[in-house]
Amino acid sequence: MFRRWRTAALLLGGALLGASCSNDADQLFYEFGEESQLTSHEWRGKELFLRYCAGCHGEKGNGKGPAAAFLEPKPRDFTRGVFKFRSTPSSSLPTDADLVRTIREGVHGTSMPAWKDLPDAEVQSIVAYVKTLSKRFKREKPAPALSLPGAPVDIDSPERIARGKQVYADLKCGLCHGDGGKGDGPSAAKLVDSEGNPIVPFDFTRKAPKGGSRPEDLYRTFMTGLAGTPMPDFAETTSDDTQRFDLVAFVRSLRVNAGAQAKESR
Repeated sequence: MFRRWRTAALLLGGALLGASCSNDADQLFYEFGEESQLTSHEWRGKELFLRYCAGCHGEKGNGKGPAAAFLEPKPRDFTRGVFKFRSTPSSSLPTDADLVRTIREGVHGTSMPAWKDLPDAEVQSIVAYVKTLSKRFKREKPAPALSLPGAPVDIDSPERIARGKQVYADLKCGLCHGDGGKGDGPSAAKLVDSEGNPIVPFDFTRKAPKGGSRPEDLYRTFMTGLAGTPMPDFAETTSDDTQRFDLVAFVRSLRVNAGAQAKESR
C-alpha cells in the first residue's frame, strides 16, 4: 500500500512539475543559472535536480514540491542546510560522501527512493547543486567525518543484546522510543522538530531505521544524532565502542524479536 501511495505521489509531482517547468532551456538558464552564478557542474546538477528531485523537494529546494502535500514525512528543505543523515557531528554540515550515500540508498520508510542507477557523474552534479541551495555551504566546511569501525562478529549475541538493553535504559532512550522500542515513550506525544512540527519517535520493532539497518548505519546514527529532530548524538554519553555496539545490538534485536513474536501468534 505504501509503495503504491508513494509512487502515485511521485508521479503526480513529476506531472505537475513538468507543467510548471515548460519554459525553454534559455529561460530556465536565465532564471536558475545566470542569477545563481552556477558553474557548469552545478548547472548540470540543477537540470538533474529539476528532473528527478523537484517534484518533492521543489524547484528551489525548499521542500515544497507539488507532491509534498501528499507526503509524510515532508521532503527535506535544503535551503536550511540541516541534514539528518551524516557522518559528521550533529551541528555540522554533511560531507559530499554523506549526500551521495543518501541519494544512492534513499531513506527507508519515506518517499525518498534509492537512486542506485544514476551514473556517478550525475550524482556528483546533483550533490554540487544541492550545496548551492543553502548559504551554510558558503560559510562553513563540514567537520571531519566520524571514523566508522566495523561491527564486532558477535553483534547479535545474547550477551551483547543484554548489555545493550541496559545501555538503552541508562541513556533514557525509552522516554521517546518506549521501553520496548515501539515509539510510545512518555515524551513521544510532546516531541517536535526544529521547525515546530510534531515528530513521532521511530518504532524500532516495525521497520528498518531510516538511516539504514546495518550495524554500521545504526552506529553512525547513534554517534551523530539526527539534526533538526530531538534525536541527540551519544558520542559523549557513551564510553567506548563496546558500549556503543551493545546499544546497536539491542536496537537490532527489537525488530527481530517482534517478527518472531508475530509468527508465533499466527
